[in-house]
Amino acid sequence: MENGKTKRDTAIANSLVAKIQLGLPSTVTKLSAKMRFIDHIAPKLRNSGVIRPVEKKSPLTIRAAGIATASKTIPAFGSILYSAGAVRQDLYIEEGSVYETFQDSLVDIDEADDIDINHKLKFIHVMQVYDLLEEMMMEAHKPELVIVDTPLMLERADAPMDTHGQLYIDYQNCVERIKNFWETYQHFIFPFNRNGIRLVSVSTKRFGSIFYGLFSEDKNKEMYIVDEVSFHDIEQNNEVLFKIKKVGVKKLLHGVLTRRTRTAAYQYDLLVQTNQLEPKDIRNLGIINFHFRAGMHTQPLLVEIMGNAQKWDSQSLDELTSYLVSLYTLDQPKALPLPLWYAEHALKPIRSGAIIQYFKTQAREMIKKEEVENVWTEEVDFFGEDE
Repeated sequence: MENGKTKRDTAIANSLVAKIQLGLPSTVTKLSAKMRFIDHIAPKLRNSGVIRPVEKKSPLTIRAAGIATASKTIPAFGSILYSAGAVRQDLYIEEGSVYETFQDSLVDIDEADDIDINHKLKFIHVMQVYDLLEEMMMEAHKPELVIVDTPLMLERADAPMDTHGQLYIDYQNCVERIKNFWETYQHFIFPFNRNGIRLVSVSTKRFGSIFYGLFSEDKNKEMYIVDEVSFHDIEQNNEVLFKIKKVGVKKLLHGVLTRRTRTAAYQYDLLVQTNQLEPKDIRNLGIINFHFRAGMHTQPLLVEIMGNAQKWDSQSLDELTSYLVSLYTLDQPKALPLPLWYAEHALKPIRSGAIIQYFKTQAREMIKKEEVENVWTEEVDFFGEDE
C-alpha cells in the first residue's frame, strides 16, 4: 500500500494471549506490593486500637429483628414498572435456639419514568423501613436489637433537582418521614434511652472513611474518633495516605479486619463535614460509623447508628458488635445477621421478577380490553375537568 499504513490483521485470541503474557508480571508485582503494604500496616492498626477484637456471646439470648428491602424494575409501555418491598423478621433467641418468630411486610408496585429510578427506589425503601419501625414502636414487646439494610439518614448528594417533579417530591416526603420518626420516637432508641432499642443500619457503602480520617494531618481527630486510639503508633503522613488510596480501602479492610473484629468508631458528620446529612433538623443527633467482620469469609460491613461521640463509648460499641457477630450462623460471603438474612430470603418473590412480570401482563390485558380508558372516562373529574 503506497504512502499509507498497512492494515494489521490480529485475531482477538492473539491479542488476549499477548496481553496476558506482557501484562501478567506487572499485575502480579502490583498485587504483591499491595499485599506487603497491608501485612506491614495491619499490626500497627491492631496495636494502636484502630482494629479491635470483639467477643462472641455464647449462649446467645436476645429478641432481635431484621428489616430487609428489595426491588425489581422492568421497561414497559414507554416507562418503568417497579416493585419494591420491605420485610421485617423478628426472632426470639434463647440460649442459642430460636423460640419465636414474627413477620411483617410492605409492598409497592407502580410505574415511574426513567429519571433516576434508582434514587426513587431508595426513597421508597427508606420510607418503607421507617413505616415498619413506627409500627414496631407501638408494640408492647419491642425487639432489643433492630438491623436494617437502608441508611438511617439521607445525604445531600441524594437530593434531585427540583425540576425533576415527582422524584423531588419523593425526596421531600422521605426527608419529612425520617424527621417525623426521630422527633417522635427518639426516646425509645439507644443511646438517647440507655435501655432503648439498638437500631443499626448495615451496608457495604462508605468503605474506609475511618482510614482517611486517621491518616490525615487533621489535629482534631480526637473530636470524631469515639474509641481510644494511640495515634503515636501510626505513621501519620501524606505518604501513608497516598499508599492507602493506591491499595484501595476495600482491599485494605479485607486485609486488616479478621474474624470478630471491628474498626474504631467515628462520628461521620464531623469527619466528612462537606457531605451534609438530611434531614438537617436532626443533624444535631449525630451519626456514628464503624466497620466489622464476623468471620474469615464474611464480608466487612459498615454499621451506621444514630448518636454522637459523647453518647457512645467503646464498651457500648463492643457490646453492640458482639450481638451482631453472634447473630451470624454461617461463615460465607453472603452471610448476614440471622434476622436480616431471614428477611432478605423472604424477599425472593420480588427479587426474582415474577411479581412485576405478572403485574405487567395484567396491565397489558386491561389496556387491550380498554378497561383503563373506561375508568378514565368515569373519573374525568379527577383531572379537574367539568362535564
